[in-house]
Amino acid sequence: MIAALPALVGHGRAMRRTLRPLLDHAAAVPGADRYRKHFSAHAHLLILLCHVLDSSPSLRQTHQKLVDLGWERLGITPSLSRSQLARSSTSRPPEAAEELLKLVLARVRAKTKAVRGDAQWLLVIDSTFITLSAKLCGWSQHGGHAAGVRVHTAYDLTAGVPVEVTLGLADTNDIGAFAQRDLTPYQGATLIMDRGYYGHVQFVRMLDAGVHFVVRRHAQVTVKVTEERPVSPERTKDGDQIVSDQVVTLGSPNHRDSPQLSQMRLVVSENTKGIRVDLVTDRFDLEAGEIAMLYRRRWQIELFFRWIKHQLKITTPLGTSRAAMWLTILIHACVAALLMLIDEARPKHITKIAWARGIAGVLATTFQTRPRGPALQPTALVKT
Repeated sequence: MIAALPALVGHGRAMRRTLRPLLDHAAAVPGADRYRKHFSAHAHLLILLCHVLDSSPSLRQTHQKLVDLGWERLGITPSLSRSQLARSSTSRPPEAAEELLKLVLARVRAKTKAVRGDAQWLLVIDSTFITLSAKLCGWSQHGGHAAGVRVHTAYDLTAGVPVEVTLGLADTNDIGAFAQRDLTPYQGATLIMDRGYYGHVQFVRMLDAGVHFVVRRHAQVTVKVTEERPVSPERTKDGDQIVSDQVVTLGSPNHRDSPQLSQMRLVVSENTKGIRVDLVTDRFDLEAGEIAMLYRRRWQIELFFRWIKHQLKITTPLGTSRAAMWLTILIHACVAALLMLIDEARPKHITKIAWARGIAGVLATTFQTRPRGPALQPTALVKT
């Protein structure tokens, strides 16, 4: 681990106070130490958090850094071999990591809910593909698809963290994965989605669940205009010009597999380069310019995907098994949420990745893995 930054010295104790009870509770889930009694889930989770925070390219390098620091710093005796760490990261049941993510996300949601309020709960739904080795990860290759997994994600725009992650195979498309989601926890939220999620059956399901949506219209859908709404001649803050704002009926009555949607809103915007975007939504309480601005914010999840791929190295999994890939995703989501919790303390001249590496140094040199602390009651969403 890199040396702790001076700006982190004052925040080390706060991080430990936040993380310790979460780790204690997550490591206490039944079966967490069933096959690795000599190497606790508590220690394993802490090592993996440090591994991701430090953006280490491999578990081999992380293991060597911890050997240099001394295992007693982590409260691990006797010392842990590299093969033990690798086997645990491949075969340990994921329940402890899933529970840790639930706990961290519960902290994040509690912190941000008072700021945004339920009326402004904005979620972006999207997925990203992680390429894997066809030779080492044959389980991830299906048909003519490239070997790899797709991480389907619900991203909270206000909190800046994923609130739900699902591991899908290469042949699972976006709309298919979305059809399996339980929408009950998202009641009152507005989901912002790209064209890959367009589907009238799913829109009906969302409306029945009390979930709003803003989605890019599919080019082949039938549109019947029932009302023209006035539009402002002024451009939005992002430079978009609203071309039209209409109340429409979507779909054809002759399509047996796709129901018609009446009383939908169709907003057409045009950017400074003349590119038009057709947006379908059920929200009539917002201005047309606000609808266009909401869809532009969908880009935040793309930046998040880029960050965890290129900075936190999620493209280098902890092993070659499906369990290792799922564990990789869970730990990276935990790190993203933990960094959000303390980001307000980060000095502006320190980058997020340097801040993360500094935290790794603090945790690895001062944390003891003795289980303690009261039980916690988490609420969040994690699916496999």
